[in-house]
Amino acid sequence: MKKSFFAAFFFLLMLVSCKQRSEPINNQVPTRDSANVKNLTQRNVRFIPQWMHQAQFAGVYVAQAKGIYQNYGLNVEILSGGPNLPAADAIRDNKADICSMFLLSAMREYSKGNRVVNLAQVFQKSSLLLVAKKDKGINTLSDINGKKIALWRSDFQEISLMFIKKNRLNVEIVPIDWSINLFMQDGVDLMNVMLYNEYNQLIQSGLNREELVVFPMSKNGFDIPEDGLYCTDEYWLENPALCKDFADATMEGWMYAINNQEEAVAIVLDVMRKAHLAANRPHQEWMLSQLRESILYHQSSIGKLRKPDFEMAYNLLIQTNLIETPIDYKTFIGAR
Repeated sequence: MKKSFFAAFFFLLMLVSCKQRSEPINNQVPTRDSANVKNLTQRNVRFIPQWMHQAQFAGVYVAQAKGIYQNYGLNVEILSGGPNLPAADAIRDNKADICSMFLLSAMREYSKGNRVVNLAQVFQKSSLLLVAKKDKGINTLSDINGKKIALWRSDFQEISLMFIKKNRLNVEIVPIDWSINLFMQDGVDLMNVMLYNEYNQLIQSGLNREELVVFPMSKNGFDIPEDGLYCTDEYWLENPALCKDFADATMEGWMYAINNQEEAVAIVLDVMRKAHLAANRPHQEWMLSQLRESILYHQSSIGKLRKPDFEMAYNLLIQTNLIETPIDYKTFIGAR
């Protein structure tokens, strides 16, 4: 029964994704006409993603390539992110002005004294899964007990650790960086993946969906949205108009990317190749198609951090003793 459920779930997911690709949406974020560009003073801003270039940040690349940032009077330098230069460190040390981060990571940074401001909440729902092979005898939560779980060696593992603690699972944690190889070679029983990224890598590597069981965090009480745009409190206070323009332009870039996915993927692949990164077109297409749902999940608050999501994340961090410093919602989103 469970096998049929998960097969049906992913079949329907693919149908919805295909349908959504062909149906353009109405732009529900601010836009700016290029006719006014000549009257704008171009302001320099450095952006760094929290990971290496891929379709996860397509809205930024599209906003750059299509002249959207220029329409807002912004001259944007897009830096290379990844483990060698964590995004939070980059904005704290003035190596970048604005970055992308997971909501939980940003809140932990805030509690540690790196007072960040959420300029936009790009993703509106969690894409995080725990995935296992059914031939490991894992079909339900209780089957996870006694198993080895590979978790990313970074703040990205926070929600998975909360999930393990909440469900009182007795497991062995195996820290990994980003590769799926250990899972593929049966070195671990489960690993955390993003639906839009590593999950599809597993399928591309030869596994069938029917062979896998997934535990979506969004269905298990941990639907914490991930990527948002952040800067330091100091930078926001000095450049409020620039910050708002960057957030609006980036969301406009995302709306264009969602409505023009083939063109957007071509732009992403060009950025990846120039950065000498392996560029897999089908995977980047999958990534962008899956992110569409996350970005548009709450139609009335596209690009905004909703207070209920903030409060859920804050309460989870307090309950698990990961932060002690109070965080005010309005201060966190720069609403003063």
